[in-house]
Amino acid sequence: MGRVLAHFRRITSTGNFVPEIDGLRFAAIASVVLYHFHGFLLLNKTVPGSQDSLAAVVEHGYRGVNLFYVISGFVLGLPLAERYLKGAPGVPLRLYFLRRLTRLEPPYIINLLICTVLLLLVEGTAARALLPHLAASLVYLHTLWFGQQSTINPVAWTLEVEVQFYCLAPLLGLLFRWPSRLARRAVFIGVILGAGLVQMAFWNSPDRFRFSIAYAIQFFLAGMLLADIYVVDWGKCPNLHWLWDLAALICWPLIFLPGDLAVWAGLPFLMLAACVGAFRGILFRRLFRNPVLITVGGMCYTIYLFHFQLITPVLRISRNVHIGNTLDAYFVLQFVIYALVLLPVSCAYFAGIERPCMIKDWPQRLIARFRWRASERSEARAAAANLEK
Repeated sequence: MGRVLAHFRRITSTGNFVPEIDGLRFAAIASVVLYHFHGFLLLNKTVPGSQDSLAAVVEHGYRGVNLFYVISGFVLGLPLAERYLKGAPGVPLRLYFLRRLTRLEPPYIINLLICTVLLLLVEGTAARALLPHLAASLVYLHTLWFGQQSTINPVAWTLEVEVQFYCLAPLLGLLFRWPSRLARRAVFIGVILGAGLVQMAFWNSPDRFRFSIAYAIQFFLAGMLLADIYVVDWGKCPNLHWLWDLAALICWPLIFLPGDLAVWAGLPFLMLAACVGAFRGILFRRLFRNPVLITVGGMCYTIYLFHFQLITPVLRISRNVHIGNTLDAYFVLQFVIYALVLLPVSCAYFAGIERPCMIKDWPQRLIARFRWRASERSEARAAAANLEK
């Protein structure tokens, strides 16, 4: 089992692997996938009834997106915290942005092209209508440009928010230069809370703003605060205590409570506490370090890119397959069928496209390989010419 999982294990460019983060990525991607699948299933169901008990569990799974933002804040905040708080070497901005480009762009571009081809061939959408949306999506500006989610891949709006954070992260990282730990963290907490309260006051803003970093900044900052604690307080080796299991057990259900406005201002703090539980809880740490969860969580980018697009074709084929007469039983069966399609597709794309892009110098290796092959062909031609003489 371990050997099989090793082929799908995420590669880190720095070599610093934090297994709990991939475990948390699993929780985030699982909640988002369940949420989207449940919504599509209700539209395509072939069993009577409109209510199911599983709805209470998955209907707010979209908050997994906010958890992704917290994770991104931690991942990008960690080297910045180490640089400014521990004197670790910094990464030049040029290399920082180049790494983001070479790591994330190829899987994203190929996915958009696949989605575009499917829309052209399967849905019969006119190329002239799609091209402006494809162009805007390729440069992560669809929501800002058109004021709505991408028509090529609707879930790509969150990636646009992520890119906005990537651009701001080096600037936000300057907060770590504040020498006073208390003052620095007071600023983090104040901005996190203040941003949530301001957003609540303008809750019905247009999608152009709602689907931007303006309504997500506090979650990234919560992740950066976690990076601060991880580096300074824990020395990257957190101590375990069962009380953090209790805290995590309380926080995880609260994260998915009904009513966005009721939990919005406190949501980043609930997620922060849940993440701390993954690092410091005895049982929750073991859970989030599970090899299967870590492996699937490490593939979350690929899964996220394809999960939405695969729901409709799978349900077109499987929607009439039943087990029992309840929506809960129908949901479980249909999700198992869907997962049996989603996971192989994601594994193939991850192993063939995304994982190679995790190798830091893959562009240089690719160029070297092309040059080597060109040199071989040139030598072969020269040898053939000499034989003819």
